[in-house]
Amino acid sequence: MHVYYDDARDIKAIIQTLTKLIDEALFEIKPEGIKLTAVDRAKISLISIDLPAEVFKEYDVQDEFRFGFNTQYMSKLMKAVKGKQAISLDADNEEVVKLTIVGAINRVFNIRNIQVLPPEVPEANFEFDVRASISSKGFKTTIGEISQVSKDSVTISATEEKVVVKGGEESKVENEFTKETGALADIEFNKEATATYDIGYIDNVLQLTKLTDYIKLAFSDQKPLQMEFGMEGGGKVTYLLAPKLS
Repeated sequence: MHVYYDDARDIKAIIQTLTKLIDEALFEIKPEGIKLTAVDRAKISLISIDLPAEVFKEYDVQDEFRFGFNTQYMSKLMKAVKGKQAISLDADNEEVVKLTIVGAINRVFNIRNIQVLPPEVPEANFEFDVRASISSKGFKTTIGEISQVSKDSVTISATEEKVVVKGGEESKVENEFTKETGALADIEFNKEATATYDIGYIDNVLQLTKLTDYIKLAFSDQKPLQMEFGMEGGGKVTYLLAPKLS
């Protein structure tokens, strides 16, 4: 098994995000690509990673290979990534995976492949009333501002013309994403919708804003929030978060 990806910063952002959600992770490495699905420790959110073979510069996987690892340990290794470097995974057997961070000096780590059972995730097909692509940078900034005035929740709503993200108790933050400002790339709209979510769980995945200029949000009244972070070349990370119900 050999895979080579030319920007380790993307993988670093994914690993750092996993660290905040789960203790152990399982990459299912198949001839068609790499997938991971995991439910967070509190079982109120789900993360799904889909990296098709086409996003890799080199991809040689003949048979399915399962790579289980401790997220905290892997995150420590990712600290070796400085700037745009390549990263590769290699394995000749099921016991050890060799991770190489390719740069002026190659950093090589031999990682024990641990047994991690894939989670049992029920099929969930949600019909969303709003689907919108909004600025990653703007969304991250907004969540940061709301975090200063609310440790609890954030409310997301939409009309045909805009998406509004707001929160706060004594002080309030309310930011609008519109096409006129460029913060709203597009919107598919069935009806006005409003839902409230745990701001801490949204903050947990904001490292993923490094993957894309625009996040795809999908939600309905008091339904889960779906956040999709598309990657150049076709990969994506999807995050599904349960609403806070009053």
